[in-house]
Amino acid sequence: MVKWRLMLTTLPFTAFMLLVKFAIVHGLNYEGLVKFSEIGLVITGGIFIIAFMLAGTISDYKESEKLPAEIACAIETIDDTLVLGYNFKGGFDLGEVRRQLNAVTQTIINWFDKNGTDEEVYAKIASITSIALVLEKAAVGPIAARISGEQHNLRKLFARVNVIKRTYFLATGYALLEVLTVVIIGLLIIAKFENEITGVIIITFITQIFVYMIRLIRDVDEPFEYSPSGKVRAADIDLFPLRDYYERALKRI
Repeated sequence: MVKWRLMLTTLPFTAFMLLVKFAIVHGLNYEGLVKFSEIGLVITGGIFIIAFMLAGTISDYKESEKLPAEIACAIETIDDTLVLGYNFKGGFDLGEVRRQLNAVTQTIINWFDKNGTDEEVYAKIASITSIALVLEKAAVGPIAARISGEQHNLRKLFARVNVIKRTYFLATGYALLEVLTVVIIGLLIIAKFENEITGVIIITFITQIFVYMIRLIRDVDEPFEYSPSGKVRAADIDLFPLRDYYERALKRI
């Protein structure tokens, strides 16, 4: 049902535009100002802008799909390093440092669920330094240095997620697309059609497609905007790699 939500919630706007057209034609007895064939160039321009904006947002979206898995891999690599150091030398409480690491994972998940702040996540990532210090004190050798490398990688990945979450693709492109959509729908309202059925089909199709695509592009451009209520949008990036790792990590303690 999630995949149809965007389409279905766009239908009321399309129905409203049809009612406006009927009111103008039958209420005001106004047949139209221009022929539909004369506005084809404007519609083509709108389609071109839609294709341009969708291509740009899709490229960022494909990168976003990788980030939860890469974050999980970075944290799990730190976990593996802890096990390696413990088996090699021992001298520290493996369960305790794993609990500290799990707290980092939990804080990141909470942040995605809008139950935490950027500062809390960065503070938890910084706390991985204390885990590396435990291994240094246990004299496990160069193994401890691997933790700092993965800590840097984790911080970089989270910063990239934050950038994607806070910025939009080409705001001027959105402005042009929205203006063209309003113009196209306005022209459809004042256009003449060969018969009423043709008019209904064309207005319904074009209005639905243009409004739907604007909403879809915005959804794709916001891949990490999860709802606090748990309501999933079709374009939300699934966090299952991170959540699955967290569940595995809890069982290891």
